[in-house]
This record gives sequence, structure tokens and C-alpha cells, in this order.
Amino acid sequence: MAYVDLPKVPGCFPADSLFSGPFSLPKAVPLGAWKVMANGRVFTLDITAQDGANVTATLSSGTVRDAKWDKATKLFTFTRVVPNVIEQAWQAYLMYYDATDPYWRMAGTLQTVKNLSPHNVPTIPGGWYATLRR
Repeated sequence: MAYVDLPKVPGCFPADSLFSGPFSLPKAVPLGAWKVMANGRVFTLDITAQDGANVTATLSSGTVRDAKWDKATKLFTFTRVVPNVIEQAWQAYLMYYDATDPYWRMAGTLQTVKNLSPHNVPTIPGGWYATLRR
């Protein structure tokens, strides 16, 4: 099996990957209507404003609460609440990008943290991935 020498920058692609670099990282969470794939479901995450660490966002399913942006780690987090069903914790990292890539990209995990229904809702973690045209 061949191995690839990775660059010394965390989260970026090796030189022989799809994007050859150089890579950059945005200073703020990009605003706009992100297309989200979360465990086989497609959502729109509309990030409309950022004020320091506080982010204003809506999701096409459920209510977004406590949306935050950590500029040091590029971590975006929020709580999704589906009334009378579940409360979920979502987190994702904004990825480094190549100037030729037409999309911003972020990927992360989600997990049910509170069951709001009388039924047994599994708390199995899941993954999500989002893109936004630059």
C-alpha cells in the first residue's frame, strides 16, 4: 500500500488530491443557504448573520437554537429542536479550501441529546456534510 505525505496544515488535502492547493481558511462562517446531507436526509441550513461567536441560522426541519462559531477552531455548533420529537446537538468544521473549488464545505456529527416524545428515540450519533456555492 502506498502512503502519501500530508501537508503540515490540519484538515487539508495532500498535494496529489483533487485540489492541489494552496489552501486557505475563511475567517468567518460563510453566510448563505447551505445544502445539507444528514444521514440520508437533505436540508437547507440558512446562515444569515454572525456577531462574534453568535450565529443566526435556520434549518428547513426543526428550530435552530444556540448557534455558535469558534473562529480559533473553525467549529460551527448548534442545537436542533424538533418539537415533541427530539433535541439534537450538531457540530461541524469548516474545511480548508482551494481557490479553484467553487464550494465552501463543512462536515461533522449530530446526536440526539434529548427525547421529547413519549416514544423511544435512538440516540445513535450520525454524520452530516454541507456545501455552499462560493
